[in-house]
Amino acid sequence: MRLLRITKTLVLGAILAMSLGLNVATVAIGSVATLVSSAYEAVTGAVSVVGQRNRDLAAKDKQLAAKSKQLKVNSQQLNTTTKQLDAKTKQVASLSDEVAGLKKPKVVSYRGQPRLLSTAVEDTAERISRRTVSGATRNASSVVAEAIPFWGIAVIVGVTAWDLTDACATMYDLHQLELAFNPDAAADPEVTEVCGMTVPTKEEVWLAVKSSPGAAWAAAKDAVPDIPDFSDITTIDWTFWN
Repeated sequence: MRLLRITKTLVLGAILAMSLGLNVATVAIGSVATLVSSAYEAVTGAVSVVGQRNRDLAAKDKQLAAKSKQLKVNSQQLNTTTKQLDAKTKQVASLSDEVAGLKKPKVVSYRGQPRLLSTAVEDTAERISRRTVSGATRNASSVVAEAIPFWGIAVIVGVTAWDLTDACATMYDLHQLELAFNPDAAADPEVTEVCGMTVPTKEEVWLAVKSSPGAAWAAAKDAVPDIPDFSDITTIDWTFWN
């Protein structure tokens, strides 16, 4: 009887010790608490506090991982946007410097002197404009005099000489303006050609007309296609004008 009581006491003590040990392990060791909670839910079908807590923590971990991933993506996008913004900022700064440079008055070498580019263009335009007005007035005023037989040749020669002089001066002015834009620009060979032309004298013109009027008229027609085609010009008796 006494042995039975002692055995019972030992069994109860062992059960108590195991119970206390399990309680301590459940509180102190998470894996044990999870294992006990899983066993409790499997046996009873009820939801344990530890199991629910673990599920809530797992769900929050997933949410945190998803947000962390999204934050990383956003950080990369922000980094890319920042780089693009920096590139745009540099581009805008470069364009601003370029615009400022364009707005700044440009000084060039014009006719051997430093001049503003706008001044060089204005001076060239004025020179050509004055020359053009003078030439137009000269040609319009000399039309009637040029029509006088024989004596009109002197007027034509004089007007033509002035026209060649003006053409040479205009081409020179344009070349000077071109040099202001491009100092390495080579002179146009046509400038030398035009400026090297000579106008025949009155006597030379009259001799050419008398000796070969058809050729003279054909040469003029090649240069001025609108003049009429006089097929019988070679039959004119030019001795009348001697």
